[in-house]
Amino acid sequence: MPFDDDRFRIAAARLEDYRDCLTFLNERGQDLLRSGDLEYRDALFQARLMDRTRTRISIIRERETRQMVAVALLMVSYDWRKGVGSVEYVLVDTDFRGCGLGRVVMEDLLAQAREVRPRLAVIRLVSEPWHEAARSLYQKLGFTLVDGSDRHFELRLHH
Repeated sequence: MPFDDDRFRIAAARLEDYRDCLTFLNERGQDLLRSGDLEYRDALFQARLMDRTRTRISIIRERETRQMVAVALLMVSYDWRKGVGSVEYVLVDTDFRGCGLGRVVMEDLLAQAREVRPRLAVIRLVSEPWHEAARSLYQKLGFTLVDGSDRHFELRLHH
């Protein structure tokens, strides 16, 4: 299903979106947050988390209500050899599944990942075997299962 620009707005999250992102994940992400709710933190923590050199977040809001309906979060890190992106959360509100929002939020997150400097060499994510729709989407976006794993996926970025 094509993305409905008239109904939804996609954007890179900003610092002022921090509280809405956490609230959305805590209220709608029970399946993702099995270890408990995410905690609201102080302003310094928020600023560090939302720093675009460390984190990229893509959000989709319904235009009419401004309600958040999808979020995807990428953490950026570097080791001695390469830059690594780690997709930490991808969540579409259950009331809005089937509208193509998962694909759009992931495509936007991947576009943001390709803008990171120094460049990322790989993007990693974990998806449980029972999340068949999500895993199918990740594979369509170019992610492949890591050899020997049934839940670890990687996307190699070509430079």
